[in-house]
Amino acid sequence: MRKSTIAAISLLASAFTLRAQPASPEIADLVIRGGKVITVDPNDRIASAVAVVGDRIAAVGSTADVNAWIGPNTKVIELNGRALLPGFIDAHSHVLGLAESEHLKVPIQVPPRKDAADILATLEKKQAELPPGAWLFGQGTYYQPMPSREQLDAAFPNNPVVLWWSDHDQIMNHKASLALGLGKDATPPSSRGQYERTASGEVKIAHDAGLTYPVPRFTQDQAREALRETLTDFYLKKGVTTVTDMSDPVLAYRAYQELRDEGKLPVRLTLNYIIRPDTTDESDKSKRASRLLHSLIASGLRSGFGDEWIRIGAIKILLDGVWGTTAATYKPFWKGSKTNWSPDNVGGTSFTQDELNRAILDAHRAGWQIMVHALGDRAQDMVLTAFEAAQKAAPRADARLRIEHVGHAWVDDPQRLAERVARMKQDGVIPSPQVSMLWRYSAADLQEPGVKFFPLKSMIDLGFHPPNGADTLGTQNFATDPLFALARAVRRDTKYGVLVHPEEAISTMDAIRMFTSWAAYAGFLESSRGSIEAGKLADLVVLSADPLTTPPANFGDFSVDTTILGGKVAYQKR
Repeated sequence: MRKSTIAAISLLASAFTLRAQPASPEIADLVIRGGKVITVDPNDRIASAVAVVGDRIAAVGSTADVNAWIGPNTKVIELNGRALLPGFIDAHSHVLGLAESEHLKVPIQVPPRKDAADILATLEKKQAELPPGAWLFGQGTYYQPMPSREQLDAAFPNNPVVLWWSDHDQIMNHKASLALGLGKDATPPSSRGQYERTASGEVKIAHDAGLTYPVPRFTQDQAREALRETLTDFYLKKGVTTVTDMSDPVLAYRAYQELRDEGKLPVRLTLNYIIRPDTTDESDKSKRASRLLHSLIASGLRSGFGDEWIRIGAIKILLDGVWGTTAATYKPFWKGSKTNWSPDNVGGTSFTQDELNRAILDAHRAGWQIMVHALGDRAQDMVLTAFEAAQKAAPRADARLRIEHVGHAWVDDPQRLAERVARMKQDGVIPSPQVSMLWRYSAADLQEPGVKFFPLKSMIDLGFHPPNGADTLGTQNFATDPLFALARAVRRDTKYGVLVHPEEAISTMDAIRMFTSWAAYAGFLESSRGSIEAGKLADLVVLSADPLTTPPANFGDFSVDTTILGGKVAYQKR
């Protein structure tokens, strides 16, 4: 077991304590009144006021009823017709990756950059600040234009350059390829990875290849400050009060505990662990089971350990890649895809079926919630097979197994789709799409035959309750704003002005549930948050307007005015 893994586990195990609930007096510490309280409770109750005692909601009702809780020292917030909602819950984030993209890479997203020439000019400006021969790392976004390999070589003959579309796809220049050992003799990546090469055979673009780039790393002190800033600016100020994170357990999770000890942790956190194969050696299958998975199981940690500020969540297994290149599908990808198309490309997986079965059974038997990255239909069926095997061997009535990104691409294969849906319902599997991702699609993408992107209405009509999360490591950092995701779910529009399967638009109330009650349920948090009900944590958000009566076309006009965390104002818009 690596020393860093042991340190991270020991740190978490020794740090968490459970806290007793205080008794509720008849005088409130905080009253919020005079607006529209969208409770998101099982009855969709609409109230006008809330009383808070300590860090808990004490009463929900009319303004007249809640006024009885006001005493001489009660803080009163007047809504003046604004809306009060439960604090938003992000069900899938990578906070350290987001922080690294903001602090350690050059932003080259299009927009606001205009084109490849603008990107080159931005990189050249950064190059002038660096020592000769220094690495240049640029962070872009999905499907955007990039400088060609030839342009990068001409502009930066002496600097290694790597540019990210996303965490799955990078383009590099000649100097970077040489430095990374990716010449014409470079061994093709195993499993789900793919390379695009120059005419001479040198690697120029990597897709899910498992490469490690020499991006600068935060020191522990730098990580703590960057994470505090990121959680504040990208989550708390957007009304998010709980974040489900998947980050480096040593740098990030240690920093969270230090921030907690200092009273500076901006939001509540659920900590998930990403499981990958530990080797690409296909000849030695015995080494492919993750050491991290084994060490977590051996430690005795499992989902639910912790308290209401920092809690252990799920084990996340990375199975396949992304749509159009490396997702594991039954049929070859569409020729119109903007990625590495080849006529027989059906993607790949990081684990065989047997390996996946073993990993999921081990984690399931040890009491862990399990979520699996499976975007392609073939990968999704592999996950369901593994889930079924685990439940048969070690039945758990309420495992809340999750498939991440299942809604990115809903393949029109009627028999398989019907079987897949039935299997998901049989085991209570939760589909977890990230609806902000549809922002990237162009009219050309929507010509792909037999595929529907983010079919939220279909999922909900089938009885599923999908949560939502930002899932950004630099590609769409604005997607941490739940109001942005809410608008996409209701309007189905993209940055190109096209509509993505508008028949899959959902109601505003269902979009709110994706970030509140459904996200809470997906993380075993529904007893303490996700709705405005007496006894739950007083994690609340004040919006400048009522989303239930605001026309979807105007969703961009309202904002988060106040975020309340544990009954205290944690953010106030100036």
